[in-house]
Amino acid sequence: MPAPHSLLPPLLTKIDALIGAEKYQEVAETYSAFVKEHPTTNYLASEPIPFKLNVAFSKKYGSSATNTFTLRNTTWASDVKAALKAGPADFAALVAKYEADVAEIAKSSKKVA
Repeated sequence: MPAPHSLLPPLLTKIDALIGAEKYQEVAETYSAFVKEHPTTNYLASEPIPFKLNVAFSKKYGSSATNTFTLRNTTWASDVKAALKAGPADFAALVAKYEADVAEIAKSSKKVA
């Protein structure tokens, strides 16, 4: 259970909703605004975002395609975090590219989950 004073759970809940709605630029804008106001949370705020994208892609395209993508792109999670810190446009562009890559893999992979 999070500490009652922690602001991270509401942030991550909002980011979940934005990722679910495929509003990737807004994810980065929300993250940037939060970190600007709370600079010491930079690591804790950014660390779950690649995982949350992985979950969203797995739900949409299947875990087989998503896992194949992550195995082919071993630095994808750190690249996502770097783009997140570079700015909303960079983050949105990279996530759109990665999602297109996963979608392409999904066309030829067997859906497991």
